[in-house]
Amino acid sequence: MTELVVDKRGHAAWLTLNRPERLNALNGALKQQLVAAAVDVTVDPQVWVVVLQGSGGKAFCVGADLTEMRDRDAAGVRTVTPMIEVERNVYEAVLEIPKPTIAVVDGYALGGGCELAMACDLRVASEESVFGMPESLRGMGANFGSVVLPRLIPRALAMEMLYFGDRIPADRAREMGLVNRVWPRVEFGKRVEEWVAELLTRAPLSLRRYKEMAGKGWEMSVPANLRLNAGPNPYLSEDRVEGARAFAEKRAPAWRGR
Repeated sequence: MTELVVDKRGHAAWLTLNRPERLNALNGALKQQLVAAAVDVTVDPQVWVVVLQGSGGKAFCVGADLTEMRDRDAAGVRTVTPMIEVERNVYEAVLEIPKPTIAVVDGYALGGGCELAMACDLRVASEESVFGMPESLRGMGANFGSVVLPRLIPRALAMEMLYFGDRIPADRAREMGLVNRVWPRVEFGKRVEEWVAELLTRAPLSLRRYKEMAGKGWEMSVPANLRLNAGPNPYLSEDRVEGARAFAEKRAPAWRGR
């Protein structure tokens, strides 16, 4: 069985975590496939938007596969420490995809699964979804979450999530600013498809420009960030000409991504 299913439809790449029997827990194979997929969608010019979701209807992802971790410990396998290994960190790989990324959360997003959602630009959730960072209850470190979560939501709320490890319902996650949209499960799939389709009507070079300017200038001063000039230059693109022409002609623009 493939741990990650990649489905490219039009200009969107749908990446589906495919370990429903383990609530899409991140084992070694799934992490490797996610890193490879992040590279693939980065270099594919036909991919304009990336959607990350879980299979099975119970969980987006519950984080590290603790059963695999226990077995590795019992076998005396060396523990992997984030960011100092030869293999690329999966959260960083997703974070650095230079195109809009959406985490579609239906069910549990816990620990490393919550971190995986944080690595995306946008997060949408069904009403029954639950978020949490339970690493303090398992003796783990939440290396990615401890850095990124306080940058996404107010610091005090982030520290409370990290310190206590409590589970946060979707509506509360939206109030905190962690989630963009919350929809009823009965219409969740339809609403996600509509949201992705709407995003694909926006100029792809402009979206990439926003992604790189916002990401690379995250901790920069405003004057330095304004001069960063990261990402593709939409001002000199064919799409910019098409956007002005389409507006004047009162029609939808036909983007070409160049």
